[in-house]
Amino acid sequence: MALDLKNFIKEGQIVLSIMAGIPIKKIQDSLMHQAVVRAMPNTPAMLGMGITGFTSAEGISIAKLFKVENLINATGRSVYIENESMLDAVTALSGSGPAYFYYFVKHMVDAGKQMGFDESTALLFVKQTMLGAYHLINNAELDLDELIKAVASKGGTTEAALKVFGDRQLNKAISEGILAAENRARELSV
Repeated sequence: MALDLKNFIKEGQIVLSIMAGIPIKKIQDSLMHQAVVRAMPNTPAMLGMGITGFTSAEGISIAKLFKVENLINATGRSVYIENESMLDAVTALSGSGPAYFYYFVKHMVDAGKQMGFDESTALLFVKQTMLGAYHLINNAELDLDELIKAVASKGGTTEAALKVFGDRQLNKAISEGILAAENRARELSV
């Protein structure tokens, strides 16, 4: 495939790669072309709500990087990453990140069904809760711990759930899972 593509690349063009785990150097060598930008979007980019980490080969002008950034921003937001190896962390945190949210939502919906809601009603409650929580994270002048405390009154229902999460070390499982994703991304980059 690189041989086919290499015939169409002109001097001064930038190759923008979204191939997970394929380092810039490998792309440059395959295409015999130096101007390569590597990006890691996530699936919400399909709705213009994504986040993409990107980095570039040396020698690409700031003006050209701004053009690439504008292109990427059509799919949401972007962050330029100086160190290419950090794209493995981007992959683990935001590239894979939507699946983590879907997983949590799925199990919240399952709990709703266990409590007697039909699936569509449980899903509606969870989706709207997730949307509202996102907007509070984005707009409230509180950090995440303060937002948690605002919901979890002493001796209340939220505190009961958070205690189970803490006892089961959900926080540790989440961190370890994301770090495992980063390690797998590093393995794929070799």
